[in-house]
Amino acid sequence: MTRSAPSRRLALLAASAAAIVLTLTGMTPASAAAPPTAADSSQVVNYVNLGDSYSAGFGSGSLVAGPFFGCLQGSGPSHVTQIASTENVNLLANAACAGLRTGEIAGVIGAIGGQLGAADLVTLSLGANDLDIRGLLSVCSTAGLDMACDQALAAGAQLIPTVGASAHQTLALLDASTSGQILVLDYPRLFTASAGDQPLLTAARARDLNALGDSLNKAIRNATRGTSASFISVQGRFNNHGLGSTDPWIYFNAGNLNDPFNLHPTTTGYLQGYYPAVRSYLNRLLP
Repeated sequence: MTRSAPSRRLALLAASAAAIVLTLTGMTPASAAAPPTAADSSQVVNYVNLGDSYSAGFGSGSLVAGPFFGCLQGSGPSHVTQIASTENVNLLANAACAGLRTGEIAGVIGAIGGQLGAADLVTLSLGANDLDIRGLLSVCSTAGLDMACDQALAAGAQLIPTVGASAHQTLALLDASTSGQILVLDYPRLFTASAGDQPLLTAARARDLNALGDSLNKAIRNATRGTSASFISVQGRFNNHGLGSTDPWIYFNAGNLNDPFNLHPTTTGYLQGYYPAVRSYLNRLLP
């Protein structure tokens, strides 16, 4: 989700798809395992993970380099690591990167067509970077101006249809690239507005930002129409676990507003919010 300074390097993805292809051929075994042989392929669920920082595990562990230049991921446990460590699951590629927009994810899809062609399961999240949710929080915080926040929220709302259309194009490309089960994961509500005003954000602005996030999730859900992708919501599992709650599953370092993990799930959020949402789909694929 974040467009922090380290992740701005990801703009190179949009500039040169050829460079992505060249670098992905050097993926490590952990990020791009060899496909199983014909003898054992029926016993294995081949898995590919794509998407933005929510798919890259930001908020859990520490910052680590991903499988190609400019790609950043979290090193800690997440729904992706849980799936990958499941018996009879073979992780072909983990090509999710913080900062990727929908169009950049399409570039990655084109670059790893071989892995996607062999995939039985694909997970991803997409769309939040197109809106720059982190920037909206900065404008709408208690340190900002109401007029600037209103303008930013209005601009974000106007952008939603464009984000949805771009997401649909990316998902259509993904659908054409794999016959596997595609799971599109949404975003949790970041704030618990019922907790009242907080030092960083008033309850009213928390509701405004949550509402914009809801609109984004609706657009992403609509973007799956006309494809074989399934839209998976995690919002219910994150209820009462947003920022401001007594048990937040969203990471936020108040001492460092530039912490790249801010506004992402914690390890608990990934393991108790995201992983249960995909577990039933995984179970259907396992032998």
